[in-house]
Amino acid sequence: MKMNRLVPVLFLLLVIIAGLPASASLSKVAAGAPVFIGERNIDISSGLNGHSVIAWWPEGSDRSGDPAKTVTIPAGSEFSFTLDPAVFTGYTGTWYTHDTKPDIPVFVLYQPQYTLSVWDVDTNKDITGQSVPMSANITYRIDTNLYMALDYAKRPNYNPSDGFYTVKLKSPTGANIPQIYTGNVGASTTQILKFDSSPFIKTPTYTWANGPAWDRNALNPDSSTVYQTGTYTFVATQDLNHMSESYSGTASIGTVTSGDKTITFIADAFTTSPTVLPSLTAPQGTNTAAATTASPQQTVSKPAATVPVKTTFTPLPAGLALAGLGIAAVALLARRKY
Repeated sequence: MKMNRLVPVLFLLLVIIAGLPASASLSKVAAGAPVFIGERNIDISSGLNGHSVIAWWPEGSDRSGDPAKTVTIPAGSEFSFTLDPAVFTGYTGTWYTHDTKPDIPVFVLYQPQYTLSVWDVDTNKDITGQSVPMSANITYRIDTNLYMALDYAKRPNYNPSDGFYTVKLKSPTGANIPQIYTGNVGASTTQILKFDSSPFIKTPTYTWANGPAWDRNALNPDSSTVYQTGTYTFVATQDLNHMSESYSGTASIGTVTSGDKTITFIADAFTTSPTVLPSLTAPQGTNTAAATTASPQQTVSKPAATVPVKTTFTPLPAGLALAGLGIAAVALLARRKY
């Protein structure tokens, strides 16, 4: 009885799976969508809509005249077209169908732009190639126009597994750093976070969110340091529709790779004030000179020297002084009489 109920469920699952696309892809391009010089084997059939010639005019020019550039699309290649840099470099902007009227936008062409920098979170500045303390709050930052490719309206067959960016972080010894510690190893509050090596970038500017949590002063259980001072290297690459095969050498910098971006961490400079102990007063009978001798870690003040205080008398008024002399004289006469 249970098997009879299970069969329809399995059949329904098979129907659902069969209805899903075989694989997600960024190669399918909607009509008028952004595309990038160097993309390979992309499907531009939606924009062509049966046409075979595309044309380009400079931005703002009158399209009633002859185009500045035309390209013929061989039959069948509209499903696997390559935007060859040798053909399309220098002709960014909107391309239109041109073999029959009206001219319809096929795609909007861009030169790929892709830069990586090491970013100071506290000052909001690019610090690539500089030296900073181990405790500085840093992250990596990517600025690019390739984010436009990750849009369902422009690339209708893509899904979030179609990311095409890769970032690597290397230590001063050249070792790859796949994860970071947010504190001392083994501490209850410490997290081990995966390095952001496959960012999914859908905005013009992207930053590694967990960068400031990276504690480079973290210690191992044996009190040794987890991270050493020295130069760390970031490198980022992108390969939208195998674009890396279209560029090589210096032409690849800023298009498919960032090149090495470094940051040098130096030891934090800790400043401490000398400890000054309260003044000590030597007890009676103590050798004062010995009491002023202190250890190198102490600053001891000498007891204040005792200064004798001079006794002063206030003179009596003149009347009282005369009365006193008179009494003294009477007393002296009385003694002589007896």
